[in-house]
Amino acid sequence: MPKVTDRGNPESAGSKEQIKKDHTPGHHDCPACERARAVKICNIAPQSTFAEAFESWLSNRVRLEGMVSNARYLSERTEWDYRQYARALGKFFGGLRLDEIHVGHFREYHRARAFCDRETAAWDRQAGANRIRKEVAMLVRIMKNAGAWSEELDNFFEPLRPVHNDVARAMNPDEQHRFLHVASSREEWSLIYWYSVVALQTTASTNEMRSLRLGDINLHQGAMLIRRMGAKNKFRIRTIPLESPEVVWALERLTERAREFGAAGPHHYLFPFRDKRNSFDPCRGMSDSGLKKRWAEVRQAADLDWLRPYDLRHTGITRMAEAGVPIQVIMSFAGHMTMRMQLHYTTISMMAKRKWAQSTWTETQPVSDAVRMPLRRISRLL
Repeated sequence: MPKVTDRGNPESAGSKEQIKKDHTPGHHDCPACERARAVKICNIAPQSTFAEAFESWLSNRVRLEGMVSNARYLSERTEWDYRQYARALGKFFGGLRLDEIHVGHFREYHRARAFCDRETAAWDRQAGANRIRKEVAMLVRIMKNAGAWSEELDNFFEPLRPVHNDVARAMNPDEQHRFLHVASSREEWSLIYWYSVVALQTTASTNEMRSLRLGDINLHQGAMLIRRMGAKNKFRIRTIPLESPEVVWALERLTERAREFGAAGPHHYLFPFRDKRNSFDPCRGMSDSGLKKRWAEVRQAADLDWLRPYDLRHTGITRMAEAGVPIQVIMSFAGHMTMRMQLHYTTISMMAKRKWAQSTWTETQPVSDAVRMPLRRISRLL
């Protein structure tokens, strides 16, 4: 068995040219292919800690090692998701070897993660069943890859049942006005105000906002591009029109802020990553905690403790539906929706249409007696 390095590649793999020489005609009894097989199948030892095993497991699923290419096994978004799952799992399983994990650990993780038990691990907030399922499913894959999945686990492990979540909550018009008014009331909250205006009027999600680059924003043509890197799926890749003076103004302020932090080219991020105090890296996008402190201050001052940055997307879509915008236009604007979400916003849009129809036809002149007559009676008179 070839020795495996920390990054999951055999030390004898050598350069690209050496790999080519190691291949045999037709790849029969091919040393290079056998080394790749060994790395893929046997790269994690059951005695590895979860933290060690995760890095080894992920390294073979990201990019073709040693190749100058954009070829990847996983998208950047999926890699980011896996790292978030590992972060949560690491707070509970981080110091355990894979072969030490038993069914009791899984059941206790389910309980502690669902209730955000801070005595067990320092999670930021509670997690829903669907999120816990994804985290645990990744750990199960790693353990099976390492040969650490025991007969006991095979017989007694039970995953949580999936939950069909209700439609996310959205601010009503009064709450939206109050939140924006509070965010604009103090200079240190300006970032939250600009971010909120853009998210509300473009319906961009938190991942889409963080992934924006300067080249994705064209204020002259009034358009904002959501690329695959930030989009949840291929249906969310879209170009969003920028029509109101407010959203253009907010993007101008955000662009100026990005340039102050070193963003100069179209490939630089609109929300640069803060690597330390007063130091930003424009080549990396803001982390998911980049707004956390200021956001908490604003929502507390606005008495909206339940509000998350992602709720701005649902609030923006709700405003469009309340204005009677057809669901096809909303979907084109906001991107892919589940059937449940489509029905929800279609209902709101229909209610708005009924409201406008009622105000149009019930507040006009009284209808004539002929119109009030039943149809059969009118036909007899003719």
